[in-house]
Amino acid sequence: MFTRFSMLAGFVATTFLVAGGPAQAAQIFLKNGDRVSGQILSYKAGENLSIQTSFGRLSVPWATISAVNTGSGKPLLLSDSVTGHVPAPIQGGSRNADTPPARVIAAPAAVPPRPVSVVAAASPTPLPLEKEDQQAAKPANPEEYKWSGRVNFGGSLEDGNSNSKALIFDTNIKARNEKNRFTFGGEINWEQEEGEETENDQMAFGGYDRFLTDKWFVGLRQQFEKDKFEELELRSRTGLFSGYQFYERDDLNLQAKLGGDYIYEDFETGEREKDIAATWAFDYDQKFFDDLFQVFQMHELSVPVGDTGAFLFNSESGVRVPIGKYITGTAQVDFDWDNDPAEGVREEDTTYSFKIGYEW
Repeated sequence: MFTRFSMLAGFVATTFLVAGGPAQAAQIFLKNGDRVSGQILSYKAGENLSIQTSFGRLSVPWATISAVNTGSGKPLLLSDSVTGHVPAPIQGGSRNADTPPARVIAAPAAVPPRPVSVVAAASPTPLPLEKEDQQAAKPANPEEYKWSGRVNFGGSLEDGNSNSKALIFDTNIKARNEKNRFTFGGEINWEQEEGEETENDQMAFGGYDRFLTDKWFVGLRQQFEKDKFEELELRSRTGLFSGYQFYERDDLNLQAKLGGDYIYEDFETGEREKDIAATWAFDYDQKFFDDLFQVFQMHELSVPVGDTGAFLFNSESGVRVPIGKYITGTAQVDFDWDNDPAEGVREEDTTYSFKIGYEW
């Protein structure tokens, strides 16, 4: 989330060590060879060690720790016994007041405490992080692709005082590895009232992003659209852009892109238009209250360089609610604006839809 309610608590906690007194930098040495620096918040026996770092709060199981340096230069030695990796008392400090004294044990006399060499493991086990710090899972092999996506269906049928039919379909599929991301999908909207067609449009797209860093990427896209009631026989968009991935997690995604499009339009009237346009795109989704629901909003604005008054704007906004393990329900509003439509066609087009989808 953009706002972390734990930040204030973490700031206050890190001003004091558990032993009391001024806060000191500590180092956690992990068995996989990693090292974490920060301020220790708590280290109760039988629970994880909690440490505040510059990039957030971590909760580290004792079983993954080889040694702890509290900042005084004296490392905390761990027992080699099988008592749950309970640490010996931290030198120069004391445990939380609510920790039962019986649980605060040093290594057995038969197996004296000893420093553990920090050696990188062959297959390191990643640290479990707080939920807000979890990044989107990536394959162990950087070249391996992880697939995800969703398919949504919606429709209605009325036969009585009124006679209407409607069909909605859309899909969005993504393949991602460390440096590459492919996306493709499309949508179909069709509606008929009293035997007369009132909506008929289709769209298909494909895109590729190449990540130059963890956040910055460049990419290209191709999109095709057709809309009978806008008298649009074909609209083709071919674009190049640069983008920034602010977040890419299971619970939060946010990215922005800026670039250019070559737009070709062929209308049923026989009129044809070609433009080079500057394009801005924004894509956001976020889950709330332990995945109780997800909100999403995406929009795109294309402004032709030669005729800025003929801009195009498209947006999708809505809420998704999980119904089952892979099943979701979606309430969505699509708003499109063509500032230079064909003669006799309205500039704005708004669609409200309710859909059931499969997500993986």
